[in-house]
Amino acid sequence: MSERKNKIIVPLDFHEQSMIALEQTRGIARFMKAEVIILYIIESADIISSMFLKEDQQKKIYTEAEKKLKELASSTAEKFGLPVTFRIEKGKAYEQILKVADELRARFIIMGKNDVDEGYKKYIGTNTSHVIANSDCPVITIKGKEHNLGVKNIVLPLDLTKKTREKVFNAVSFGLHFNSAIWMVSVLTGGISLASSRIYAKMKRAKAMIEENGVPCNIKLFKKSDMADYDVIIKYAADIDADLIMVMTHQESRWRDHYIGRFAHEVINRSDIPVMSMTPSDPKKSKKVVKTFVDPFGIFGKKSKK
Repeated sequence: MSERKNKIIVPLDFHEQSMIALEQTRGIARFMKAEVIILYIIESADIISSMFLKEDQQKKIYTEAEKKLKELASSTAEKFGLPVTFRIEKGKAYEQILKVADELRARFIIMGKNDVDEGYKKYIGTNTSHVIANSDCPVITIKGKEHNLGVKNIVLPLDLTKKTREKVFNAVSFGLHFNSAIWMVSVLTGGISLASSRIYAKMKRAKAMIEENGVPCNIKLFKKSDMADYDVIIKYAADIDADLIMVMTHQESRWRDHYIGRFAHEVINRSDIPVMSMTPSDPKKSKKVVKTFVDPFGIFGKKSKK
C-alpha cells in the first residue's frame, strides 16, 4: 500500500467565508508540507428545474467554474509555496465533501462556516453540520474574519468522558507540530469543590502526560455560574488569544449517529476562533485509521531522537 500523503480539502463556493478558510489553510499546509485540494461542488438541481436547464447551460456553468478555479489554484499555490489543485464534483455538497475526503484519505477538511439565519440568531449551515458529524478526519471550521496563521494557543475543553484521551493526543500532536501551548479548561458542576473534583484530578494527569511530551500546558477550572459552559469556554479562549478550540462532536455513548452534542454545537456555532471538530473513533475501524485520527501529523509513529 502506498504511503499516506498529506492532503487538506478546502470546500469552496467563492463566498467570503470560504475564501477566508482557504487563506487560513496556509499555516497548517506549510507546516505539514501538504497538498491543498480546493473542492467546488455544483449542487444537483431537482428534476423539475433540471428540465429547464439546457445542456449547453450546464456546460457553461462547469466551464466558468473550471476557469475561476484554475486561476485560484495557481495564485494560491504561488502564495503558499505548495501544490494546490482543484476538483469539481456534482451532487449534494456534504455528500461530495465526505466522499472526496474518504477517497483521498484527507488529513483535514478546512471549511468556512456558513450560517443560516433564524430570527436574530445564526446557526450552523446544513452542509457544515453534516460534514462535521460524519467526517472520519478532523474538520476545522472558520467563522471569524481575522485569524493568526499559526496555532500558538490551543484551548482544550475537557469533561469526564472516556474519549478524553483522543482529544488530548490530538492536542499533543498539534502542540508538537506547531510549537503550541495547550490550555485545558473545564467548568465544575454546581457545589463541587476543586479538591474533590474528579475532572481536576483527570486534568492533572493529562497535564503531566502532555508536558512529558514536551508541550507546555495550563489548567483552568471555572466554578459553575449563570453563564452557559460553552460561553465560559469561548470567553476564556478569547481572553488568552487562542488560535484553535478542539471539541469532540458526539456524546460518549453515541457512535456515528449523525448527532453533534449540544456543547460542541454551541461552540462551533458561536466561536469566532477556529474550531477543530473531532468525531470519536469508531471501534469497528482499523487500528491504522484510529492511529491517524489521534495522531494527525504522524508524530508518534516516528522514532524519537535521543
